[in-house]
Amino acid sequence: MDFARYLGCSLNLYVVVNFPAEDADIAAWLFTRVRDKYRDWYNWRTKKVYGSPKPALYVYTLENPNGQAHANWVVYVPPALRAEFLRKLPGWVRKAKGRTPGEFDVKSKDVEQSRYKSLGKYINKGLRERYGSYLHITTTAQGPIYGRRACSSAAINKAARAAAGFVPKRDRIQWHDPANRNSTDEVA
Repeated sequence: MDFARYLGCSLNLYVVVNFPAEDADIAAWLFTRVRDKYRDWYNWRTKKVYGSPKPALYVYTLENPNGQAHANWVVYVPPALRAEFLRKLPGWVRKAKGRTPGEFDVKSKDVEQSRYKSLGKYINKGLRERYGSYLHITTTAQGPIYGRRACSSAAINKAARAAAGFVPKRDRIQWHDPANRNSTDEVA
C-alpha cells in the first residue's frame, strides 16, 4: 500500500466480496476470476481514457472465519472510472459465482487516506504469528483458505518495489507530499 502511495496512486477503495459457505473451498479461485474481470476492464478503460493501458494496483487477503469466506480487496480506481467500477463490480462477482450476488455479498467504501495503515493491518490480521510480530500486527486465525491467502498486483509487488529501488524508511517523506510525485492521472 505504501508503494502505491509512493507512485502517486493511493489505493482508494476498500471492497469486501462475500462467498457462500458452499463455495468456501473455491473462494480463492472465484476471487481470481473477479480480479481477472477487473484487470481486463481496467486495461481497456485506462487505454481509452489515458491513451495507454495503466497497471492495476491492488492488494487483497482472503479469510474464512467460521465458514464465511470473503475477500478484503483494497484497490486503486481513478476518480473518473469510480462510478463505472462500482456499477460493474456486482456483474464480475455474478459471473465468477455463476449466480447473482446477494444484498450483502459485495460492499465497498472509500479508503480514508489518513487511516490507510490501519486498514492494511486490519486486512492482514490472518498472517502467521511470526510475520505479524515483524509487522506489528495482532494476528488471529482466519480459517482455512485453499489457494493464495494474500497478494498484491504485479505493479506493486516485491519485484516492482525492488525494480524501482523503493525503500520505505528512506522514501516515506516522498509519498506523504503529493507535490513530490506525478499526478495520479499521469501515473495510474
